[in-house]
Amino acid sequence: MARARTPGGPRRRARGAPRRGVPPRAAGRRLERRAGGRRPRVPALVRPAAPRSARRLPVSAAARPSRSAPTGDGTDRRLRVAVVTGGLALTGGVERCVLEDTRELVAAGHTVSVWHRPSRPVADDATETTDAPEAPFRALGVTLRSIGDQRFGVRSALRDVARFARDGLRLRSERPDVVWLNRPEHLPWGRVVSVLAGVPLVVHLHHAPNYRRVAPLARGRTHFAAVSRTMARAWADVGVPTDRISVVPNGVDAAAFPAASAADRLRARETFGIAPDARAVLYYGRLTRAKGVLALLEAWRHVLDAADVRQPVASGPVGRSGGSQHDQRERPLLVLAGAMLPGEDAAVRRAVAALPSGSVLVLPERDDVVPLLHAADLVVAPSIEPEGFGRTVVEAMSAGVPVVAAATGGTGEILADGWARFTVDPEDTDALARVVVDALDEALDSPALGERARAFVRDHHGRHQHVTALLRTLREHARR
Repeated sequence: MARARTPGGPRRRARGAPRRGVPPRAAGRRLERRAGGRRPRVPALVRPAAPRSARRLPVSAAARPSRSAPTGDGTDRRLRVAVVTGGLALTGGVERCVLEDTRELVAAGHTVSVWHRPSRPVADDATETTDAPEAPFRALGVTLRSIGDQRFGVRSALRDVARFARDGLRLRSERPDVVWLNRPEHLPWGRVVSVLAGVPLVVHLHHAPNYRRVAPLARGRTHFAAVSRTMARAWADVGVPTDRISVVPNGVDAAAFPAASAADRLRARETFGIAPDARAVLYYGRLTRAKGVLALLEAWRHVLDAADVRQPVASGPVGRSGGSQHDQRERPLLVLAGAMLPGEDAAVRRAVAALPSGSVLVLPERDDVVPLLHAADLVVAPSIEPEGFGRTVVEAMSAGVPVVAAATGGTGEILADGWARFTVDPEDTDALARVVVDALDEALDSPALGERARAFVRDHHGRHQHVTALLRTLREHARR
């Protein structure tokens, strides 16, 4: 029997009235949002006009722990994290970051499953057998789950969403606390899976947007972690609300990229056939036009000409190469280490062949880049397509090797303030050549430059700063 309502009995709260126990000020903010039909404007986390000193902060305000935060705020909470990526082969910076961050999550006591595109077809519910790309992850003890094609097309939208739904139902059965998507181009997949699984989604913005309008995909329990303020601005420009973006710069383990001893340097040069006294300038990565390789090869002729003109004759202090600061020096050697892609390899080969014999050394791609760094006097990262972060820059500087890099994108953001003289517009090949020549001379004549580079990475782009910011972002946006 329904309870009869009495004058003194419980009353239904009037529409718009404050909830019991909610302070009037909080209730007023809630009513104001509803009356306006949209959330009030939130001060941007990422301001285009931010001073250079702000750009060097390793962790955004949203990702940095508060000094006054009380204990028991969830900072020690153990999470169940579904890490989502493309393939597991270490073919680029994203894949390396995923492996390193997964290792850190496991070491911190979190339960991790890695959802990825397999190197060969497997059953939907299968756990994969050991294979080379999967081996480093299996060594960590994480669960590997294969997923289907994560690409989305307008013409195939219905089929794509149906395929995504199957992954969402599988993910739901494992009940993770958060889905961490490392391929922002697969944002449609992430949103469908997140909704069906009932799990919050954190999207790591490693590169520029693939879509013109992202706002419809940035709703619900979706948050974004940008590797740089440059990437945060780029994604805000296509519709991601700035209050949904945290800046979580990448970091490297300084112990994994140590400075070279004299013996290390000699051994590395013997490995690659580089003369002990050669002035070696290194580029490593994909050998493509977008990465600035053709621009670098065009600039290299100017570097060689400038080196011939600037050959000094007096004697002076000893530099990095072991020779006197003003001794006659070998002509510079450009070392290109990386994979040539079909469709672009012919242009790269022609550009190399057009340069003087012996002035360019082409090496295959390799996973372990430390010997390359130990053999180099200078690293060049001249990407024409702006880098999301610029992992090459921090790897090289961690090893004590200075870097010339594009002034745009994440590389320019890293090399702000005291390192700005090492940045350049890579499409201006004359300017690129001048900066390379000047930087190479400074690297050889100022041995302390390498230690300053290492200290910079240690202070601003170490693993501790990165992992602290990443874990805080995942915890803040995980399922409660």
